[in-house]
Amino acid sequence: MFICDCHCDTLTELYKKGTSLYANDQHFDIQRQIALGGGLQFCAIFVPTREFRYYGGLRYTLQLLDKYLQEVKKLHVDGIDVLQVLTKEDAADVLNHKAATLLAIEEGGAIDGSLEALRCLYALGVRAMTLTWSNRNDIADGVNEEGSGGGLTVFGRQVVAEMNKLGMLVDVSHIAPAGFWDVIETSSKPIIATHSNAKALCPHPRNLDDKQILAINENDGLIGVTFAGQFLEHDYNDACIESIYRHIDYMLNIMGNDDHIGFGSDFDGISHPPYNLHGVQDYSAVYEYLSKKYSASTVEKITHKNVLNLLQKVL
Repeated sequence: MFICDCHCDTLTELYKKGTSLYANDQHFDIQRQIALGGGLQFCAIFVPTREFRYYGGLRYTLQLLDKYLQEVKKLHVDGIDVLQVLTKEDAADVLNHKAATLLAIEEGGAIDGSLEALRCLYALGVRAMTLTWSNRNDIADGVNEEGSGGGLTVFGRQVVAEMNKLGMLVDVSHIAPAGFWDVIETSSKPIIATHSNAKALCPHPRNLDDKQILAINENDGLIGVTFAGQFLEHDYNDACIESIYRHIDYMLNIMGNDDHIGFGSDFDGISHPPYNLHGVQDYSAVYEYLSKKYSASTVEKITHKNVLNLLQKVL
């Protein structure tokens, strides 16, 4: 079993608590990832919009980025086989390593309105960015601002174009619908919704409607199904592994293929995970459940192949 997961907020907890990426008591660590059978974990730098809604986020971003780089360095010094994914070649080599990470940013306010900062963050290893969190920034409106009807700004279109040029994944989780459709129109490469579910099953503003699901399918992009209970069920107390399956199955049926769905757990960023899923170690139960529902080929695609294929198209 090899699991690609497109979103976790583990770096924030590591930075706040001074804990280790290799072993901790949070939702995710490398030790449990390796014990599970290996995987690729997208590690997001979440920039709080209350403090850094427009400017000031870059310094905080660099602090968390430094924590990530220091933790990766420790892994290498200790002889632990963890690949940092930076290139298409790395993505093609992921399955030959015990574990892998990909550095991402959650909230485009991290770049402080600067394409120069975006390019510098790329040079430091960032390979994906969520354009907005749920509020407004100088790139676009988030889902909390949906009533404004605002989409990508002029600067936002420049950001998408530059990310395409650099080879960064453009993430549309959290963006308002108008901005979503602007990204579909603007991006020259496949996009990703790293942690979003089906709105038809759970009408949370952060989830995707059927038209958005189909658009990502036609864009050759990917949706990472999230484990946040409030995105899975009307009452998050009811969220369970079966809920994850229902969202996956719904979107597979909408798309008519199994090429554009993966996982985006949001580990260490969710307060209400499914009642029978408490961390990365429980991916074994998810895998077992899906294996009873789908062919081995489809399970392989959902668990890792679809994400690795996307990285080949974008990086």
